[in-house]
Amino acid sequence: MPRLIDRERLSDEECDAEFACLFPQGMGGADLMLELAPTGWDASPLRLCFHPTPEQRFDEALRMHRRLAELSESWGHQPPDQTPPPTIEKITRDYVDPPLEPERELAELAGRCVWDVFSDNHEVVTPDGRLLDLGSFRASGGFIADWLNREQGGSKYSYMDFYMGTIWIGGRADLTPVYEAIFRRLKARGHEWVYHFPRLALVDMRPLLESLKPDKPDWEDYDPSKALEQQRESEEHEQQVAEMRASLDESYREAVDKARASPPPETVAAYRNVYDVFPCGWPPELPNL
Repeated sequence: MPRLIDRERLSDEECDAEFACLFPQGMGGADLMLELAPTGWDASPLRLCFHPTPEQRFDEALRMHRRLAELSESWGHQPPDQTPPPTIEKITRDYVDPPLEPERELAELAGRCVWDVFSDNHEVVTPDGRLLDLGSFRASGGFIADWLNREQGGSKYSYMDFYMGTIWIGGRADLTPVYEAIFRRLKARGHEWVYHFPRLALVDMRPLLESLKPDKPDWEDYDPSKALEQQRESEEHEQQVAEMRASLDESYREAVDKARASPPPETVAAYRNVYDVFPCGWPPELPNL
């Protein structure tokens, strides 16, 4: 799905005004609380995003432990004194569950879900065809942080609080209802949403670095043996870049193939529930490699 790179974007002031319409009572407002937790935040499964069960905390700690071990092994070494794997007994003993803060937790959860919808390479298109674009991954996090800081009258949040959205808490609860609430607001304002399947790209910085070197005449400091060595290194570099790109392309194809055979992600499912159709960009197309 090609990106809408040539579309005009709303100004910062227009984005602020649009968010004021989308969330008239704020991201932690009573209207959103009633919508998502009608029987109270303490009874809502969404509270698990901030108050995970011992089993959830153990699963997360174990996954992190295994991932670190895999990375260490892939780097060709093992630390001399490996940290033992976590146990649910230790996790339960050491963890102190903080008190419930319904409004704050709702606002933070809504902000992270907003990042998932408006950032992460997806696009929100206004009725007049422009993009409601919050900027880069970091800029989107900063926009949400600034919005909540103004809403709550302080400077508590930074872009890091919302950078990468729900990546650290998404598995603790079904976030589909939160995304549905966001899409209902977007639909009421006449906005559309374009989904983009995540893809890693390799950027070769060598040409840029070469262009930054001081210009010299070709004959100055010329050394035939050095020139041959540089040519050999350049050819090896190009070969390595080509192999890495081919590997990324193949990984992308495998990820797309798996996604097409799996249930859609929560954002896509929520859009489908609200708009009655899948968003543009889903299912992802298999690339021609």
